[in-house]
Amino acid sequence: MSAGGATTAGGTTSGTTGTGGGVNAGGTLETGGAAKTGGVTNSGGSSANEGGTSGPGGIVNAGGSQSSGGAMRTGGSSPAGGSATGGANTMGGTPNSGGTTSAGGSTGTNSACPGADAAEFALVQTWLSNTAAVGALPSYAYSNIKTNFPAGAAFNKLACSIAMSCVEFAPAETDWLRKCEAVLTSAIVAESSYNPNSVVTDSYATRAITGGTANDPTVGLLQIRFSSTVHDYNYNGPMAKMAGIGCSWPAALTTQADTAAFWATAGGTTYVTFMQDIACNIGLTAWYYFYNATGNGGPAALWISDYCANKGIAGNMVVGLLSHLQGGSYTRPADPNNAYPWGIECCTCGNPSGCSCTGCTGRFAAFMGIGSTSSRPSPDPFLETLSPEPTKYCK
Repeated sequence: MSAGGATTAGGTTSGTTGTGGGVNAGGTLETGGAAKTGGVTNSGGSSANEGGTSGPGGIVNAGGSQSSGGAMRTGGSSPAGGSATGGANTMGGTPNSGGTTSAGGSTGTNSACPGADAAEFALVQTWLSNTAAVGALPSYAYSNIKTNFPAGAAFNKLACSIAMSCVEFAPAETDWLRKCEAVLTSAIVAESSYNPNSVVTDSYATRAITGGTANDPTVGLLQIRFSSTVHDYNYNGPMAKMAGIGCSWPAALTTQADTAAFWATAGGTTYVTFMQDIACNIGLTAWYYFYNATGNGGPAALWISDYCANKGIAGNMVVGLLSHLQGGSYTRPADPNNAYPWGIECCTCGNPSGCSCTGCTGRFAAFMGIGSTSSRPSPDPFLETLSPEPTKYCK
């Protein structure tokens, strides 16, 4: 690793898919995906690792991989996100979702989220509060939103963090501002079911390092890991965009030497609160999802340093999600039927093996008003080619 964190393109971001589902909802725990060290009970989604640390080679089964050979995930997640017991029916799109329309022309701004289009901010608010929506978020997620993000400033910050993360990091292709908003709103169920304080200490978090033991859990709404996503953004990401989302980046990190021991240990001690900040957590994950979706579509893993050197190869949303789940060196070719992207796109309950989810009418599909009871939407947004944009994702 150079001082600039170059090869880190990121260990993986997403946690292992697994048993974490929405335990508090009483639903079926997810069975798909890699073996995880335990999902976040009571929060819905599962957790598991987030990505690896910088270093040579990663520990695949532990979940993070090192930047150079990204292994499994950076942000924990159960395949589809939590279990399904109280979820809405999987039929139909959500009311007020705006269907497949794009953000369209500006409708002005809302003082609670001045950087985002007012209509998009209001739409995300609707998604987060419309418990009557058919096929959208499961009931335990709405319950956690009400508990952890009560009406007012806390709720507005959640909606604005999603909206602004997409203002900054949504791909340039048509309608991807709204598609980005729907991906993030759904993915939080898969990772934490809207418990912002979720901290998961998996086997990778306590791996042996030179001179001791790591302290490197996955943290927050989208289960990011300090040694992976935070590390990679610190040395390669555009700080002005993170500030635009509302994330105050720790000043000490901007001059931090890229030493393996620091990045392997500080994530479980000094920087937990930073990673739990929802603007930082959602913003960092959006960046990781979409830089991979727009650049890690080739036959071998491509890390952030190479992406920023204009070597990215177009991918798609499945590539971005699997890079978060399994690491940049996810199993190729990208499998659209993997339970993690499938659940985020299609299933109210999450993992299709955990409920009778035979078509694509829940979660992202419901927000966007697409999909059917028998198949995924056609054309499928998750398989749409997304081209590299290093000027957007790199400093």
